Amino acid sequence: MRWHCVLLLLQLISAVQCYVYSSVRIPRTARTRRSALDCKHEPADTVWKPSASADVATVGKPSASSDVVTVGKPSASSDVVVAILEPASAAAPTATAPASGSAAASVADVQGRRGAARESLPLRLDGEWYDLHAWRAAHPGGTHWIDGFAHRDATDVFHAFHSADATAMTKRLPRLRMPPPSLPPPSDLTLSFRRLRDELVREGWYERVWWREAANLTPVLALFAIGSHLARPMPWLATVLLALGSTSAGWVAHDFVHGRGRFCATMRGFGALFNGHSATWWSNKHNLHHACTNQVGVDEDIMADPFFFLWAPDPARDSRWRRLQHVYALPVYSVLFALWRLNSVRTVFTSRLVGEGAWLAVHYTWLLACLPWQVALGHVFLAGLMTATIVTVSHQTEDLYHEQQHDWVRAQIGATRDAATSNPFSEWLWGGMQYQLEHHLFPTMPRYRYAQLVPRVQQLCAEHQIEYRVDGEAAVVARNFGRLREVAEAPAQPDALATRTDTVWSRRQSAAWTASSLTVPA
Repeated sequence: MRWHCVLLLLQLISAVQCYVYSSVRIPRTARTRRSALDCKHEPADTVWKPSASADVATVGKPSASSDVVTVGKPSASSDVVVAILEPASAAAPTATAPASGSAAASVADVQGRRGAARESLPLRLDGEWYDLHAWRAAHPGGTHWIDGFAHRDATDVFHAFHSADATAMTKRLPRLRMPPPSLPPPSDLTLSFRRLRDELVREGWYERVWWREAANLTPVLALFAIGSHLARPMPWLATVLLALGSTSAGWVAHDFVHGRGRFCATMRGFGALFNGHSATWWSNKHNLHHACTNQVGVDEDIMADPFFFLWAPDPARDSRWRRLQHVYALPVYSVLFALWRLNSVRTVFTSRLVGEGAWLAVHYTWLLACLPWQVALGHVFLAGLMTATIVTVSHQTEDLYHEQQHDWVRAQIGATRDAATSNPFSEWLWGGMQYQLEHHLFPTMPRYRYAQLVPRVQQLCAEHQIEYRVDGEAAVVARNFGRLREVAEAPAQPDALATRTDTVWSRRQSAAWTASSLTVPA
């Protein structure tokens, strides 16, 4: 039975590999392969930055006893563009964070501008203004990307997701025939980043290398094959091996779904085959996280309540269990992959994704036929624990934004922290996520390029006097648990911002939150 299951798994893998390598030739030449999907940030100096002297970070209306730290109007030497909101105090760049009413007013202003120009939907790409009012419904990624970045410069987010072919097609878009909205020019940091991105494209950093792709795939295939073989005679060892394989398969699938080109498109079902994760569901959620990283009310990765709170909540939204969130964190983390599986199955059925459904069917056939239930469940929860521990530490302790940011590059740097791994096993286990800033700035670049990219990103930060944030792997995990503990011990904060807001993002298909879910509990 064991060899039968291993043989079945290897045959399925072999079929996939034969299909891939017979139909896809990974290019070796340095042709242009730029990035992306759609989305970009707009301004506001409403950045919540945790202070070393603060007892705990809070988001919302300040009180006399609050240790709130936020950023006010930028200094003359700053590359940050002019903010939408005036700081609460002109005395120093430590104005308090806006209450929920401030955010609502800003949203109303944006909606008012759109209502006044209902017949046009201006958006700037590479210095050119386009009117996407009539074209928005044709956008493959959905209308919410166009609506969410209307009246803004979407250049950097666009190139962070789109391929070179999609970039070339922008010239066909209808031009804006009326005076464009008034926007500040790109910052010096943004211009330097764009020059760096163009250099990397010319130098071939986005090109995929066949032997490095094979090096990423081989451990996954070996761990799944050996784990399947040992599932019955050595279930505990099999559980660990399959959990490691599942974690690594998740990072490989992450790389493929982000990537552009024929090879990545062919391998898009990898996550469904090995982990039961829908690429469609995951990319819809994950691309929004990349476009609006740590934006309160939009980024689903910081919508962790009622299980986890990243700032002291309003009493109406509080949970009696918050005071223990740092205690029960690991058991809750372990549920991550199981939750992703449920969301994936729901998306495949509701959206009638036949192709992804076929991959899921193969995966669950292997899971049910070849593994004892203890191993099947055990490896899913152990893989979820490892993955959640890694993915939560890069952003949750960093800057939070209450509005979309003009300077997308600066926002990514402020919201992200790298991890310096200490040994080859950790380097492999983190799956490229230790280079989180490099990944967020260049998400479609193959992950095996990031280690060599670090010095150039550090140089970019140094030239513009911005902190390049990095901690050792143990320190970055400890920092995250320390934040959970600080917030657990903090009193509730009246008028603190909600993690979910009713926006164009919440009304998109398969959103994790909807207007009906925003009702404050009695």
